[in-house]
Amino acid sequence: MLDADIHVGDTVAVFGLGVPGQIAAQLARLNGARVIAVDGIASRGELALKLGADHVLDPADGSAAEAIREMTDGRGADTALEITGNYRALHEAIRAVAYSSRVCAAGFMPGDGKGLYLGEEFHHNRVQVISSQISGVAPALQHRWDRYRLTRTATELAVSGRLHMTDLITHAVSASTRSRHCR
Repeated sequence: MLDADIHVGDTVAVFGLGVPGQIAAQLARLNGARVIAVDGIASRGELALKLGADHVLDPADGSAAEAIREMTDGRGADTALEITGNYRALHEAIRAVAYSSRVCAAGFMPGDGKGLYLGEEFHHNRVQVISSQISGVAPALQHRWDRYRLTRTATELAVSGRLHMTDLITHAVSASTRSRHCR
């Protein structure tokens, strides 16, 4: 959220609705953003809607970027958060944002960039791509934010009920069951 620099009234597209994406979508909403979430797994989309996302798009239904542009009267999202670690999703995130906007790439992307094209919208729309890390704070903000403050803020939001964390738990496994399966 700190890297994304989200403001009240922004439209934020969140690509990837695993646990980190669900948390990011909720935090974007708490910052006052309209949230458009993108994921191909229906149950994740349903959970995102339950937790406050305004819209959910399935990439199998067509270009998420084109749908986001339609939903924003042709402008595009103010910010996109790419949390999948998938180059094609990063490409769609770049295509989905407005002119001179920001994409925060928090997903880890190993290997070559198959499916990522840096001509087209990236170049023509002056898109800023920020490498973000779930476990770190941007150097420009470290004078105010450290790991302790990040953890404390997330904990306080969860305890107050503004950030829904227990809804993200899908399975509970006992320690004895886990040890038998890990051998």
